[in-house]
Amino acid sequence: MPAAGRAARRFAAAIVAAAGIGGVAAPAVEPAPAAPAGGHVFAWERLADLPNKTGVAGAFAGVCGDEEGGRLVVAGGANFPDRPPWDGGAKAWQAAAWVLAEPDGKWEPGTPLPAPLGYGVSASFGGAVWCVGGCDAERHVATTVALGWDAARRRLTIERGALPPLPKPVAYAAGVVVGSRLYIAGGQEKPDAAVALGTLWSIDLAMAVTPDPGHATTKARWQEHPRWPGPPRILPVLGTHAGRLYLVSGAELVAAPGAGPGVAAVTRRFLRDAYAFDPQTQTWTVLAAPPVPMVAAAGPAIPVDGGRLAFLPGDDGELFERRAEFAGRHPGFPRAIHLYDPSAASWLAAGEIPAEIAGTAAATPVTTSAVAWRGRTVIPSGETRPGVRTPAVVTATPRAVPP
Repeated sequence: MPAAGRAARRFAAAIVAAAGIGGVAAPAVEPAPAAPAGGHVFAWERLADLPNKTGVAGAFAGVCGDEEGGRLVVAGGANFPDRPPWDGGAKAWQAAAWVLAEPDGKWEPGTPLPAPLGYGVSASFGGAVWCVGGCDAERHVATTVALGWDAARRRLTIERGALPPLPKPVAYAAGVVVGSRLYIAGGQEKPDAAVALGTLWSIDLAMAVTPDPGHATTKARWQEHPRWPGPPRILPVLGTHAGRLYLVSGAELVAAPGAGPGVAAVTRRFLRDAYAFDPQTQTWTVLAAPPVPMVAAAGPAIPVDGGRLAFLPGDDGELFERRAEFAGRHPGFPRAIHLYDPSAASWLAAGEIPAEIAGTAAATPVTTSAVAWRGRTVIPSGETRPGVRTPAVVTATPRAVPP
């Protein structure tokens, strides 16, 4: 049995998935945000850079293996390896995988993905990294690959078809594990889709056991849940607290003004909204709006002291329509971090990503993951300006949260 299947079986008896049935309740609006409070929530450090000198955006990332603390894995993604897009560079999807055994160690090459792929959802559970959906240069996919660690052979394992296919192909979605259940929200069904998806799907990873490597037979099935009351979207951010799912921001796909020959038919409307989903009642609640859009922010949101959720900065949309004009002079994405406090139903300021980490200039990475690993959150690689990636791997360790 593949490593991912064995690990999931061990967790199946120990973890009870979030459940419930019902319809969509009329959303209740929570109070408006309180005044922001200052304070820096995280201490920042750097790990070894990815061996890919360009870096990647949209990579799958997580922790796999049954050894103490597991191993950090980054696989796939896309970049511009030859020259930037404003100089005519072509975007290239990657299959390479990299493994980091210790925080002070060096990245080692791992078994590559079956094919170049990026911009899917990745989640760590049961000793495996579950890589769901994604896209390449031509198509979006509904398939899943589980990455595991073979301790005896000391190598990364690849399990194709680890889960049943998604109900639809999807890329640019967001995901988070609640209990043992992986939730996937939003995304885009195909490269030329004119509208985003407003779907919320989930699957119980504790049931994802594949007894025969040649047959993807598992009791796990995708379940579709009620849609949130706001617009469909790509690149939202998810978080979880006390068994609830939090959906924040993202971008709606809308018709572009003046669309026609030579002009893109679709553009993005950056969303500044937030919702909470209760798996027990299968209902959504409208939350106070975040201070700014956080499109493509590294996620999921990071739990911090006091039951709050820290949302890392994303693209706020202020310069989106001018990205071609800026080319290589784009100033990068915002740095401000925002906390959502479920108990107070409000947003708080929480410092920012510093301009320098460990003596080296740092930028805000988007279209990447926030991976919990050994008491810290790892943000591996990502996009620091439109068309620009970074090989830097930074970590955020929570400090005490100001009241």
